[in-house]
Amino acid sequence: MKKEQNKNKKIIILVVILLLLALTSGIVATSYARYVSRATGTGDAKVATWAVQVNETNIVQNSTFALDSSFVTWSDSEYIADGYIAPSRTGTFKIKLDTTGSKVAVKYTIQIDTSSLDSYDQIQITKVNNQPLSGDSYSGVISLDDVDTPIEIPVEISWTNSESNNTSDTSIGSTVDTLSIPVTVTAEQYLGN
Repeated sequence: MKKEQNKNKKIIILVVILLLLALTSGIVATSYARYVSRATGTGDAKVATWAVQVNETNIVQNSTFALDSSFVTWSDSEYIADGYIAPSRTGTFKIKLDTTGSKVAVKYTIQIDTSSLDSYDQIQITKVNNQPLSGDSYSGVISLDDVDTPIEIPVEISWTNSESNNTSDTSIGSTVDTLSIPVTVTAEQYLGN
């Protein structure tokens, strides 16, 4: 029985030693603790605004814009009714390009389809932005410094008066109600090239 008591004492002593060892390890571990911090964040990138209006129509959302007679200014004539083109008259329609709010430079191209005038040599688009039209398009750039300033690009149409065109002029004036000249304005981000 003494053996058994000795054995029980040894087991109790062993359990006590293990408990003290565990307790000591916990105390020692916390006394040699290190600082640990962790943080998580999210990187944000602001997206540059793209805003383009042509003649007060947002072309980012719409594919057509107005270019009717309200945008045309005709040369003064006491012999031709206001709002009409006829021999010896010049008119200017304005393409108003408004990129206010854009956060990028803008390159624009104005494509003028003059094929509807092919049968009428005396009627021509003569200038775009006060420069003689070369080909059927005109391009320009709106710098980042100028995107908040709307611009107006004048397009000049002219009907040359010549005695040699009298028969053709009469035919046009008696059979054609409206001359339609398709104009396409394309705006794209300008990247310096």
